[in-house]
Amino acid sequence: MTNLMKFAAIATVFGALGMGASPASAQDRALRETPVVKVVRKVSPAVVYVSCQQRVRNPFAGSIWDLFGDGPGPTQEENSLGSGVLVDPSGYILTNEHVIMGGSKIQVTLVSGKEYPAKVVGTAPESDLALLKIEGDRPFPTAELGSSSDLMIGETLVAVGNPFGLSNTVTAGILSAVGRTLNDGKRQYSDFLQTDAAINPGNSGGALCNILGQVIGINTAIIKDAQGIGFAIPIDRAKRVMEQLRVYGHVRPLWLGFLALDLTDFAKRRTGLTGGVYVAKTYPFALPEVEDLRRGDILTSLNGNHLDGVGDLNGQLAMATPGQRLQISGIRDGKPFSITMAAALMPDRLSPAMAWQLLGVRVAPGRGGLVVDAVRKGSPADDTGIQEGDVILAVEDQPVNTLEEFLSRARSALASTGLVVSVGRGRWTYYVTLNLVAD
Repeated sequence: MTNLMKFAAIATVFGALGMGASPASAQDRALRETPVVKVVRKVSPAVVYVSCQQRVRNPFAGSIWDLFGDGPGPTQEENSLGSGVLVDPSGYILTNEHVIMGGSKIQVTLVSGKEYPAKVVGTAPESDLALLKIEGDRPFPTAELGSSSDLMIGETLVAVGNPFGLSNTVTAGILSAVGRTLNDGKRQYSDFLQTDAAINPGNSGGALCNILGQVIGINTAIIKDAQGIGFAIPIDRAKRVMEQLRVYGHVRPLWLGFLALDLTDFAKRRTGLTGGVYVAKTYPFALPEVEDLRRGDILTSLNGNHLDGVGDLNGQLAMATPGQRLQISGIRDGKPFSITMAAALMPDRLSPAMAWQLLGVRVAPGRGGLVVDAVRKGSPADDTGIQEGDVILAVEDQPVNTLEEFLSRARSALASTGLVVSVGRGRWTYYVTLNLVAD
């Protein structure tokens, strides 16, 4: 066989194997165009790459190398990488709060490769959401926001983001569960969607879509080393948070005028309940209608939805509107009860009268800072030994120099079991924790 004949034979074999085959026909491509492909084509232009510089403390600062004058500085810059979703043609972008937390020089890159500096419109740490804004050529491509109220366990979901800086990476899976409560070691998050679509660092802030290409969740990667488990914030909650961030720059949470705690294991055994919310204290001076509740009540459902714990309560309140009347069911003295209450905006800060009732202290500007004018007998302030003439220096490690700052910081006491206060007395400074549960 001649060399020419051998070459022809080899070419025939490779041709039979499909080597060097011509591109697929339009008909073949149409057959391969699955619903997932259509979702990616629809959503990808609106999923952006978010990067920012974060200043972190250098662990080697203050080491022996500083003796030679060439050691590392006390802080250094690191790049934070994540994703975001364009939700408005004017340039609003929804992402995770932890993606841009403490960052500066936030940069947004579109799928086209165009880069834009971004400013922070507002953040909601309790929901792990943030709203950014870019300016440039308008309109920007936007994603269609769907609904998370009618999701079906097992339905197909598609996640689009930028894991590890790899732009527009796509993963697919199913909806595994809804209403998940998560804890990242610092904060508890509630009412999350769970999926087996891979969500890795960099996916945070990206889009989780249904098979119609509608965004039904904002991906978040807050559990390290999770294998085969991804989580997302339901889009219905994200939309409500987003609107408040756009209007106010922060979230104005709703509440029902009481301090809520999860049931202890002992309480579950004693009552036979698997979950619920314990009413630890009521604040009629802040919300008079709460007098319909009593300390010791155990709430089991809100508007017919089961309450497994405080996470469920906060998640359902996040979906309510100010003034909306809510049906509350629970157990009181071992017997079922039911009432209705109107959800109200939690005050941005305490009033002086509320601080007196809640903390038992009255302060006024004076020499050296905020001086304690009076202490209510039997109050949390009195129990910790705060005295007239003491100076309030900080609340929850945040310095307070004015009455407004004190009342704003002290507002957190409405949802806490204890409030840490820094007090100055003479030459000494000490910390006390006000017990907000005991009478």
